[in-house]
Amino acid sequence: MKEDFLKYIREHYELYDGRLIEQAYKLAIIGHKNDKRLSGDDWIEHSAGVAMILAEMHMDAETVAAGLLHDVLDHTDLTAKDISEATNDNVDELVKGITKVNGLKYGKNELDETENLRRLIVAMGKDIRVIIIKLADRLHNMRTIEFLPREKQIKYSTETSEVFAPLAERLGLSAMHAELNNLCFKTLNPEDYKELEEELNSKYDKWQQTMKRIKGVLNYTLKEYEIDGKVSSRFKSLYSMYKKFQKKGTEKIYDIIAFRILVNNVDDCYRVLGAAHQKFRLIPGRIKDYIAAPKPNGYQSLHTTLLTDDGTPFELQIRTFEMHEYCEYGIAAHWNYKGASDNAFMLQEKLDWIKNLIEQDMQITDNKNFVKALQVDFSSSEIWVFTPKHKPINLPEGATPIDFAYAVHSELGDKCIGCKVNGKQASVATKLETGDVVEIITSVTSKGPSRDWLNVVVSRDARKNIMQFFKKNMTEENITLGKNILEYECQKAKISLGEILSDENFAELKEKYNFVSIDDMFAAVGYKGVTVNQIMKPILTKIQEKQISKQALENSPFIIEGKPIERYKLSHCCSPIPGDEIMATVNKEGLYSIHTTDCKNLRYIGGSNLKAEWNPKVKRLYDVHLSFVGEDCVGALNKLLSVVHRMDLTFSAVKAQALPNNKFEIMIALRVFNKRELDRIILNIRQSLPFVKAIARKNIG
Repeated sequence: MKEDFLKYIREHYELYDGRLIEQAYKLAIIGHKNDKRLSGDDWIEHSAGVAMILAEMHMDAETVAAGLLHDVLDHTDLTAKDISEATNDNVDELVKGITKVNGLKYGKNELDETENLRRLIVAMGKDIRVIIIKLADRLHNMRTIEFLPREKQIKYSTETSEVFAPLAERLGLSAMHAELNNLCFKTLNPEDYKELEEELNSKYDKWQQTMKRIKGVLNYTLKEYEIDGKVSSRFKSLYSMYKKFQKKGTEKIYDIIAFRILVNNVDDCYRVLGAAHQKFRLIPGRIKDYIAAPKPNGYQSLHTTLLTDDGTPFELQIRTFEMHEYCEYGIAAHWNYKGASDNAFMLQEKLDWIKNLIEQDMQITDNKNFVKALQVDFSSSEIWVFTPKHKPINLPEGATPIDFAYAVHSELGDKCIGCKVNGKQASVATKLETGDVVEIITSVTSKGPSRDWLNVVVSRDARKNIMQFFKKNMTEENITLGKNILEYECQKAKISLGEILSDENFAELKEKYNFVSIDDMFAAVGYKGVTVNQIMKPILTKIQEKQISKQALENSPFIIEGKPIERYKLSHCCSPIPGDEIMATVNKEGLYSIHTTDCKNLRYIGGSNLKAEWNPKVKRLYDVHLSFVGEDCVGALNKLLSVVHRMDLTFSAVKAQALPNNKFEIMIALRVFNKRELDRIILNIRQSLPFVKAIARKNIG
């Protein structure tokens, strides 16, 4: 990697920029001279790997240099002054920015982690290049994730999938976004990944022949229409195929194989589109014009899906060379054009856009919704729906009539009370599909959006407008009124307002109704955004469940996985009694079977063995079967039963039989409270009846 990296820099960067990068490289070697990765590689291999990713994205020399040095303040004795003297102040600032991001440690629970993710985004948003360096660092770490313990692989990949991959998509870094998703898929779903990979490999040769034929037709078409362009082909990524297989099934996947044609200008894009439709059959409804209507992250391209003569579907993307640069490298592509004033203005515009984007996300104070907001709006699939007057509206896949209403106008969304889809009454939570005609039903007496809408909308505009509506209604009057209403209802229910405001209860209400604070909840009750019953019912139900649980705890002899149970049976194969160490199994009907931990039958019972313990608060009698073996003598049975009777024990069955060598065995079924009482009984019988030579517990199963 080191040698390849230096060769690449010398071939692709001007002399001055190359020297800056090489100075950073030398400093990184000095700093990391004794550092090793878990793989056993020198740390500089990782530093060069991150810098190589940045260089291949055509980032400026300062960003590549900072990529080389991104770990030195964390892992070496080098200082910011060392960085500044070896490179320049800008590189130093970038490295310090990355160091702050790296210093954010993920918490012990989900709320801690999402809060730190919010802080991470804010820290990166101060200089857009810090985001790109961090993503390059994450990508290289994902490429070498196999050297981490499995538990850390899962945690690291989950973070990457939920935050860093969507962030890459937001920045238009489609190549990085696709690779991150593929690496996460391989780590988190290894069996599905392997199965899909093997299926793809089995059809590889056949598809390659098909792709070769299609590519030949497309190249001929460019020559025929005298269009200067470049044709390339690819297979859809395994992760993208997996997602679509799950959602649509294999019969609806049209783009397992795909082609891309790059041309010099927009006019040629549309000429190629028309020419391709002359050569291949068109699949209706599969044309998407992202040139006229770019995606929110700036992506531009024409998409169409075609069929060969033998019925093989394939996707064709058509764009200019400049559009392709942006499609692959997103905002990073603008560093290619830093010399021109117009492009410098365009770059600044994009920088302002991403900063505004981050600032808008920071207005979402609920951590789960913040992470969710990162992931919506930028999916690769979008839909087109229509107003009753047939005006097209572009929405993210999975959008609802609520998203549609807010896309048309915020007031239409606020006044929405229902909808019709294709002329028929429908729920406002209905998932729309391309081609649907949507009519929004409004009312001047509408009290505004429901908080439940926040759980179904997928578009940024809808979520933002709904939250703004609630914010406007957080007046002192509504807060006071709502608090008074809840206090009154609490008095009627004989609970305190403090029970509703407990951390546990409010956290559940906050998640369900998207409250941002306690005052927000009071205000929502005050202006009737939520009903008192919606607030009180889950709390009262919870209190009632706790009371039932408490009663069950008092009456149930067993506690399974920390919770009392009501439906159980004592297994006859081992007949446990209190004092025995026990485990439990459970069947499909929810019936628990209690076994001793050394029960031989446990190994033959399917399912998991559950941790079980005796409830010390419950005192009851349990059946136990004892075997007494001794030397035969006159009245042995009567003597044994007399001792049992004197000990005031209850027995339900007695069985005696003669054994060879003048021996006998007597089986008695007793009822005892626990093992300690049983041990006392056995000791008493041994001392009272010397002719009894062996006493043992017997099982009847």
